[in-house]
Amino acid sequence: MKNSLCRFIALSSAGAVFSLGFAYGQAVGNWPIAHSDAGHSGWQKIEPKISKETVPGQFKFLWKMKLGSDTKDASFSEPLLAPRLINAQGFKDIVLWGSADTVYAVDYELEKIVWQKHFDLPASGGGCSTSNLRILVEPPHVINFNARRGPGTLPPAPPPPTPSTSRRLGESAGGGGFGFRGVYVLTGDGYLHEQILSTGADFAPPVKFLPFPPGISNGFNIEGKVLYTATDQGCGSAANGLWAIDLGSSDYPVTSYPTQAVRPLVSMGPTLGDNVVYLTTGSGAVSSAADVFPDSILELTEKELKVKDWYTPAGNEGKLPNSTPVAFTFKQKKLLAAAGSGGRFVLLDSESLGGQDHHTPLFQTPVISKPKSEAWGGMTNWQEADGTSWILASVAGPLKTDVKWAASNDAAQNGSIVAFKVEEQDGKTVLTPAWSSRDLVNPSPPVVANGVVIVLSEGNAKTHARLYVLDADTGKELYTSGDEIATYAKMSGVSVADAHVFFTTHDGTLYSFGIDIEH
Repeated sequence: MKNSLCRFIALSSAGAVFSLGFAYGQAVGNWPIAHSDAGHSGWQKIEPKISKETVPGQFKFLWKMKLGSDTKDASFSEPLLAPRLINAQGFKDIVLWGSADTVYAVDYELEKIVWQKHFDLPASGGGCSTSNLRILVEPPHVINFNARRGPGTLPPAPPPPTPSTSRRLGESAGGGGFGFRGVYVLTGDGYLHEQILSTGADFAPPVKFLPFPPGISNGFNIEGKVLYTATDQGCGSAANGLWAIDLGSSDYPVTSYPTQAVRPLVSMGPTLGDNVVYLTTGSGAVSSAADVFPDSILELTEKELKVKDWYTPAGNEGKLPNSTPVAFTFKQKKLLAAAGSGGRFVLLDSESLGGQDHHTPLFQTPVISKPKSEAWGGMTNWQEADGTSWILASVAGPLKTDVKWAASNDAAQNGSIVAFKVEEQDGKTVLTPAWSSRDLVNPSPPVVANGVVIVLSEGNAKTHARLYVLDADTGKELYTSGDEIATYAKMSGVSVADAHVFFTTHDGTLYSFGIDIEH
């Protein structure tokens, strides 16, 4: 055991970076992908400190740091988190964020930049807007050292080390269970880069992913060795569509699903389920020959991106909002919760998204709110220890007064967070209204940790942002940041781990709130 530890420390000193999650069979407080994971649950399952008991007296503003520059373009961004890392300088708790041309890695305990990587990109033109770099952290490998094998069963053989002459994107440089973790970066020129998490150094030559000019990728997600993004039309030769690149193959094949004149609505990236990809589409013309379905939620195959199924709201009930669905399991059922049309929310069964006619959801709520066309949002799923399952959603318009909530915390004229319990009633899976939050101005998609809900009221050009912590059972306010945030935010996701909460404002300032703890 002592020799193993020495080898571990020696590898760390050589520049490799590891998560202490190895030692416990699970990763501690990582947030590698927008909204926590590939299914966009928004749920931090391992949070040591933030709770209903600690928030009222201990949760506070910690620090802020100016990173990127101000931008007028609305571009989704969310800090990513990789705590409990070891490199040659010792323990590191890193928060990562990408501006339009630079990735920053900040030690959030020491409040200092560990590294930053600048990308020289061509200037935007031809109607292109400037968007933030798309980044995601390679999810940590998990090794359960406490797992017991049957008598006479040998441990699996470790994969051989990758020769330095044949390193390629997505592979472990060290071989075996330990190696470098990477940060994937999709730049506006369509290239996919991988940086070493500990140093920001190039791990491998960049790979061409998108054949388009800058400023057109939306969202970023990963499952296994396949990465996904979507593109918008209206920027030079860019086309609407969903794209996938397979890093498990040496020639990095790229597949796409063109949506023609229909715009993908994937601010946080497509939602990934069990070997499927979910994509929400905007308005446009139906093209059944090309499998293009506007104002729909589509289920596609994971690598070929072929349409398997779809749900389209019946009748002329209005457009689908720019809101990211959440994939989750309830009583062995694979479900999708999503924003429907006309201010409703729907539950969809992964086995048949819209029934035989593609218009019938598993369940649909009444009209909850009056939607705002320019709004964006997302869904969240979390479960209590007793198995009670919850769905939360951000709402950017006033709530209807005829919806009966078990707990209502405000009139909510501007926006709010709404919470539903997922329940079985008369043999059917339904969403039961549980609570609505206080009034919020352009609320971000909520995140959950340890029985509390964390949400950023983004504000606008006339109103500064405010961070709120709510009781996840009732929606009752436990904390507000008051006037601590100097300006407003714009399409800013919130991340949480290791007793810290992070987000950025529109001027590229990274904020940290949470609870001071010793490491």
